[in-house]
Amino acid sequence: MTGQRFDGRGIVARLLFGLLLVFSVYNPSGYSFWHWVISAGGNPWAKAFVGVMLLGLHGLIWKSVIGVLQPLGMFFLAALSSAGFVALAELDLLDPRDPNAQALGVMFTLVLLLTAGLSLSPIMHRLSGVQHVEEIPH
Repeated sequence: MTGQRFDGRGIVARLLFGLLLVFSVYNPSGYSFWHWVISAGGNPWAKAFVGVMLLGLHGLIWKSVIGVLQPLGMFFLAALSSAGFVALAELDLLDPRDPNAQALGVMFTLVLLLTAGLSLSPIMHRLSGVQHVEEIPH
């Protein structure tokens, strides 16, 4: 990792990965894992397999994000995202009473947390040379 350059493309890639990860589980458009599961028909074993894979991927990623950001960092970013949601509502750019707008606000907050958590360690390594490693208990 020390030989590779970390730039804006790495952050954009992590942002796109976060968008894919969050919006694949549920989104208001109707094309998501949730809508596929509640629809009639389809192979229940395929739905269960995809569900277990999504759950495992989310578990691994969120464990890493929580480890990097810590609860205080997650709270700060969630508060910052909520302030942005309120600012958009105050500017009449979205209706805060609309359930789809509320769902999108929560989903974009999750994307912000994922992107920040996945990008912070490489950014800190690039700026200071400090590497984050996960301790493995014996």
